Amino acid sequence: MLNAVKNIDNGRSMLLKNIDNGKRMLHQVLPKNKRMLNALSNIDNGKKMLVPLKDQNAMLNAAENIDNVKYVKVNRALPPKHHNDFNNDQSTASSFWSPTSKSGNVFPDEDTSRFFSTSHGILQTHPDSSAFQSGFGGIDNLGSRGITVRPPRTRPLDYSERATAELRRNPSLSAPDECARACREGDQPRICYYHFTLEYYTVLGAACQVCTPNATNTVWSHCQCVLADGVERGILTANRMIPGPSIQVCEGDKVVIDVENHMEGMEVTIHWHGIWQKGSQYYDGVPFVTQCPIQQGTTFRYQWTAGNAGTHFWHAHTGLQKMDGLYGSIVVRQPPSKDPNSNLYDYDLTTHVVLISDWMHEDAAERFPGRLAVNTGQDPETVLINGKGQFRDPNTGFMTNTPFEIFTITSGRRYRFRMINSFGSVCPAQITFQGHKLTLIATDGEPVHPIDVNTIISFSGERYDFVINADQEIGAYWIQLRGLGECGIKRAQQLAILRYARGPYHPSTEPPTYDFGLPQGVVLNPLDAICNRPREDAVCISQLKNARSIDEGLLQERPDVKIFLPFRFLFYRPEEVFQPNTYNRYLVAPTGDHVISLVDEISFTFPPSPPLSQINDIPPEQFCNGDNRPADCGANCMCTHKVDIPFNAIVEVVLVDEVQQPNLSHPFHLHGYAFKVIGIGRSPDKNVKKINLKHALDLDRRGLLHREFNLPPSKDTIAVPNNGYVVFRFRADNPAKDTGSLPFWNQLIR
Repeated sequence: MLNAVKNIDNGRSMLLKNIDNGKRMLHQVLPKNKRMLNALSNIDNGKKMLVPLKDQNAMLNAAENIDNVKYVKVNRALPPKHHNDFNNDQSTASSFWSPTSKSGNVFPDEDTSRFFSTSHGILQTHPDSSAFQSGFGGIDNLGSRGITVRPPRTRPLDYSERATAELRRNPSLSAPDECARACREGDQPRICYYHFTLEYYTVLGAACQVCTPNATNTVWSHCQCVLADGVERGILTANRMIPGPSIQVCEGDKVVIDVENHMEGMEVTIHWHGIWQKGSQYYDGVPFVTQCPIQQGTTFRYQWTAGNAGTHFWHAHTGLQKMDGLYGSIVVRQPPSKDPNSNLYDYDLTTHVVLISDWMHEDAAERFPGRLAVNTGQDPETVLINGKGQFRDPNTGFMTNTPFEIFTITSGRRYRFRMINSFGSVCPAQITFQGHKLTLIATDGEPVHPIDVNTIISFSGERYDFVINADQEIGAYWIQLRGLGECGIKRAQQLAILRYARGPYHPSTEPPTYDFGLPQGVVLNPLDAICNRPREDAVCISQLKNARSIDEGLLQERPDVKIFLPFRFLFYRPEEVFQPNTYNRYLVAPTGDHVISLVDEISFTFPPSPPLSQINDIPPEQFCNGDNRPADCGANCMCTHKVDIPFNAIVEVVLVDEVQQPNLSHPFHLHGYAFKVIGIGRSPDKNVKKINLKHALDLDRRGLLHREFNLPPSKDTIAVPNNGYVVFRFRADNPAKDTGSLPFWNQLIR
């Protein structure tokens, strides 16, 4: 104990000496500068805080204050609008900033109106909360402690040299950090510019000798070390980050992204998942449907308006590139007055995006079409949370020591979290926050009536927004993510940490395991699909209530168009698929079966040119649908599946699972729309063991396909339960330009 006290005193003496030396150096450099005087005052205040250290808590508070003081920038003129100087920010996850100090010392040439609160140096974007009256992020205003703090210039989410050059060339563009802002009614929209450089890269490469991000620091683009789960492998990255750059803008902003393809021998497109692309369908990012792929060595500019607020994401839509690292988040915020649930949370931090992904330890192409002996199927080795995590080798028991993701909250505050499922596999993902309930407020960007759950099960492409109330004891709590279904074979799971400010960085409890996990409590989106009655243990998607008004046409008894889409696997015998001079596509399932997927008995193939721009270049016989199949199509009918729909029609789609594979649910995504989910379930006929198209048609005729028209929730991605069905409706009001009908592409529902 005496030695420990002595060491603390020695450390304190050295710290005071260093502060004095720094102060003398500052006097020598610019003794008359007003900013200098403020900085010196801050140092003196920080020094005073060190003197009365009598216990460990005082030491921690002093250290935190010194951390905050170091961000005061001295003797630096404001840079031009778009040419911010972003120094190496090593702030901890508990650092929060306020717009001004209570002492009134504000730099006169700095516009502080846009600095509401930051964590990791990124803007917080919920300024209208009353919680701001007493300080930011729940921490008392630093000015009340006698410390004058200048808010740091926020760090961009993506800031490459090419992006800087473009911003210099075009002053009308706003940088990523300027667009990640508080959204207010009446503000002019911005043109937000991003530059993505796509290339081959490596986990644990030589970049990690230059800088190594740790658990308390956000991985910025200037630190090009990718840690993932600590297992070395080749990857694909945008701007040498996993996840890639986050696009965070306000509703109504125009978004411009230059995608530069440096991937040798690869072509690529980027899909902006959840963005409706009204008036900009050419930029939806589907290869050979809305555009030709971006060739190696070329750059393609995407331009679209952030017309629908909510939580979305972007990912490569070509090949298997998404599973190798080409994905990132999109957050489109709106003024609180437009969000029906804005009164439920105090903070909407840019750092509270929970982007989950499945992860292999080799190129995804190594697992497609699939092996027969080792690592059959396409099951991932693990899962990641914001590109981070640890991995335990099942053969050796060795655990990597890479950092977990940490989300910081402050006691007494309410935080909006945005979860995005970026899985490439069909595995469901189950996430639970230890000791905290989740108040669901939105799904796929669309608000719902708030409902409390403890666990969320999500599928590839789904997004869920929820509020966490920081009402537990100050400490650290586990976040557990488990891969279900086929991912259960390898016990794929990942952990993260929910940390209270000024609390420990690691939970005091043992980490949960796959088989002995956190209590599930009330589950959102249960896999058993029992959705025709209220339950105490679960809430189905179809039981959520829309928080916005509903188009009355969608609630009419009979839709204008009704489409039944059964889907199944066609099982090949080896002698069928491996015939000379035939090259049928196939996939090797985990069971070793060779299969191909069919929707309405059709296996989709891309046309030779994008029909959105070059429909006349495509021979008519290329197109087909369930009512118009080529005579020589065969069992594995391959063509471009297209259904024409009248403009503005009310369309009802019934998805029917004929796969009937245990533990296998199928997510479907509709581009360009948010549809209304009016039914989910399984056959009520107990004499029918397996559902198929014929049985679904019979149930519909008898009125036994369960439908719910009381404020049905809006979504763009939905999972069809195993041996079950989903019914959804939308109004076909988002056609391609200059067309009189809306082509409904099979491929666009995946």
